[in-house]
Amino acid sequence: MSAQFFPEVTKAWQEAAVDGDEIPFQKLLQAGSKFVPVFDRLGTVFTPVKADINGNLTKMTKCFEKTPADTIHKALVAEKAAGKTKDKDALCLSLLWFKRAMQFIFALMKKVAAGTEANAAAKEAYEETLSAYHGFMVKKTFQMGLMAAPGTDNLLKGLGSDAALTKTEMGEWVAAAEPILANIHAFLEKEGLDDKVKA
Repeated sequence: MSAQFFPEVTKAWQEAAVDGDEIPFQKLLQAGSKFVPVFDRLGTVFTPVKADINGNLTKMTKCFEKTPADTIHKALVAEKAAGKTKDKDALCLSLLWFKRAMQFIFALMKKVAAGTEANAAAKEAYEETLSAYHGFMVKKTFQMGLMAAPGTDNLLKGLGSDAALTKTEMGEWVAAAEPILANIHAFLEKEGLDDKVKA
């Protein structure tokens, strides 16, 4: 039986909560890192999402180590002022793709917590989030992969030993993550940094 996944993860996301309309940089990195092991519990169908989030967290961590900024917002403003938002390892691009991948998994978890069958929730979440940023080939590959997404019973078993408790805890993580992801999305759009280029 799997240990309950969400309590520690939710705590990390609560600690990264929006503070005065800004998000503490280091706390966001910690929250993201705490969440990554979810993909090992959900099966290989989510391996590309795990790789994407891990890669972007690594880039974001390198940016954090180089900046004096203590919030994501200050670091982005500084990067924009320096004209470096399009650089290969820019914080802007890594945060943008981290946010998009997290919006996908967030939408999936929110739907499952609300009672949607997990396999259908995965497909719906993809169409509502990442699909818009994927070119034809990537989209087709992703859609085919999601056909093997787990059903609700298997998904909940992977995330804890008590299905009802896991669903409740999933809802608590959704509540903690929602304002953070919404804040990042709104800030990137406000600063003109929500690049629509497709992968």
